[in-house]
Amino acid sequence: MSGIELIAAALAAGALAGTTGVAGDAVRETYAALKGLLRARLTSRPGAQQALEVPEPDPDRWVAAIGDDLTAVGADQDEDVLDAARTLLDVTRPPGHQQVYIYDSKGVVVGDGNTNNFTFNG
Repeated sequence: MSGIELIAAALAAGALAGTTGVAGDAVRETYAALKGLLRARLTSRPGAQQALEVPEPDPDRWVAAIGDDLTAVGADQDEDVLDAARTLLDVTRPPGHQQVYIYDSKGVVVGDGNTNNFTFNG
């Protein structure tokens, strides 16, 4: 996941939690912190700052709306911004949710109580 995709996913998750009424204090505070960091980076881009004020639950729309601006100001490489985005994603995940990253795999089992038999030739 690129930095832009991470930021867009976090903004969408924060917006979605806010619009569904399930946002707790941690979500509201973390969402506000991420948006504050982004506003500080986007001071020379008023259109992007204005877009931050619209609660958009679709990450693709965030990418379309401010992705180029975030790249231009280096927000997609800023570790403070990326850490805030990761934290927001963490606090908006439901309890028990797992995120699994799989690379260069031939057989994958995710979850509890699974039994699988794999035979790989080569």
